[in-house]
Amino acid sequence: MRSVQLRARRMRGMTLVELMVGMTLGLFLVAGIGSVFVATGDAGRTTENLSRLQETARTAFSMMSRDIREAGLNDCGRVDKVMNVLGTAATPPPAWAAWNEGIRGFDAGQDAGNPVSGTGVGQRVATEDALQLMKGSSLGVSIVQTVVGAGATTPAALWVTDTSQFQPGDIAIACDATLATIFQITNTNPAGGNLQVVHNTGSSVSPGNCTKGLGFSANPRDCSTNGVSYSFKPNSRVLRFESIAWYVGNNGRAATGGTSLFRMRIGNTAGAAAPVGDELLEGVSGLEIDYLVDGATQYVDATTVTAANDWGDVIAVRIHLSLTSTALEANASGGAERMQREFFHVVTLRNRVS
Repeated sequence: MRSVQLRARRMRGMTLVELMVGMTLGLFLVAGIGSVFVATGDAGRTTENLSRLQETARTAFSMMSRDIREAGLNDCGRVDKVMNVLGTAATPPPAWAAWNEGIRGFDAGQDAGNPVSGTGVGQRVATEDALQLMKGSSLGVSIVQTVVGAGATTPAALWVTDTSQFQPGDIAIACDATLATIFQITNTNPAGGNLQVVHNTGSSVSPGNCTKGLGFSANPRDCSTNGVSYSFKPNSRVLRFESIAWYVGNNGRAATGGTSLFRMRIGNTAGAAAPVGDELLEGVSGLEIDYLVDGATQYVDATTVTAANDWGDVIAVRIHLSLTSTALEANASGGAERMQREFFHVVTLRNRVS
């Protein structure tokens, strides 16, 4: 039989050069994977920030458009005369209830009254525009008749079909085809099988009514106790008055940009009506608004419309929003910055476009 002899071989390891080459290749591989991971993360953050800005813009335009389209609307259409009896003989109606064709804009630096400009949380950023809108609520009730007073006493109540949506302190509008009157409800109560909306004078609510009369009087308005009496015919309407303002305000969170889009509304606290600012969308850093007047071909700013007394002829509003991401992302120089984008939207006023 043939025998086979096996020769034992000496064990050999990697040389130092081979080890260093392998480590170098490994480092290149890890660095490559790391750079891909970092790039993917940056791209993901960029995509997320952009998506959030686009969603913020869509939401902002949707909410603002709803209010703008309804500016100046009420259940009685565009009436010839508007009377405002809020306040006292010595105190005019508050700025948030001073009806001016249902729409009024304020350029950067202009005092809007409410919202108040300043650096406090919820206050308007003075370098941005603001938009004030007024309208009647979409939910109104019919007037059965004006409560008739005795002798020369002006009636201070309206009989209506329902009072469930009203409470003392609410600001309301009573209107028919020719007149709309803004007043504050002082009480609601049933009487003789009908429900009453009371609009008396006195200090039970704020800012109160300067007169019981809801009839029209030119400036200076008649703020005597009885004022100008007016009887709203059956099927006239009573609805809550809505005053809204859109503006960029301070949110107190500097780490995420510091500003948001706010919507001001009129709140009612124990009979006292006053503006309340609600923060809606974070990351809105700029608001610029221009207006198109009927018969014109170019949009103009609020100052121009005010100078020409053309608020009653505004038919469209162009909104320019500047949005800033709340999260930081890396820039080309190795630092961090916020993504910024500009968005535009045009809204027409529903009751002014033929």
